Amino acid sequence: MNEAYYILVDGEQTGPYTFNELIEKELELHTRIMAPSADTWQDACDVPELYEYFREQGYHFPTEDNLASYWWRLLAFLIDSFLLSFVVSFSIPILNSKGVTHINLTDFDPSKISIHDATIIQAIFYILLLFYNAIGEASVIKGTLGKRICGLAVVDQDGDGISLPVALFRSLGKILSIYLWGLGTFSIFWTEGKQGLHDFLAKTYVVRKNV
Repeated sequence: MNEAYYILVDGEQTGPYTFNELIEKELELHTRIMAPSADTWQDACDVPELYEYFREQGYHFPTEDNLASYWWRLLAFLIDSFLLSFVVSFSIPILNSKGVTHINLTDFDPSKISIHDATIIQAIFYILLLFYNAIGEASVIKGTLGKRICGLAVVDQDGDGISLPVALFRSLGKILSIYLWGLGTFSIFWTEGKQGLHDFLAKTYVVRKNV
């Protein structure tokens, strides 16, 4: 049979199956499969003809074709920053009323903000960014609102979503990258996986879902 697939179930070989029979087996990423074009057992996620099947299940394998460029990622970040800036601006009257900051909103002039007030506002922005990124990237949409608008998703090497602890770790790395004048993001230009510092630390990839 020239299109015979086999599956390992509890160490026992089952099959042969046609391709259509195979995808009816509710395959998991690491189901062990012997494909017609291979001479060794492979994880299902490594069988090229199953990529579309897993994509329909919500997995997005990082490949050369769908890795997000620096510019798509920058656009998503700018959208997120714009949204978070609104949240921060709404918090200023509350902070003023508590005596935490003393920012004149009636005649607002950024050049007249004290170092103390600027530090408080920056800290609030980074804390919001930390949890906003982490919660969004660990959710079913695998990204923030900015990433969703741009059609991006954060995934691991198997194309699966990431856990909240990993997302928090990645978000911390991203803030570090930003704090270092964005230097940690420049590696996106030349690395094979288009990964920033935070991606290397968390072992993640950013992909375009519609490619």
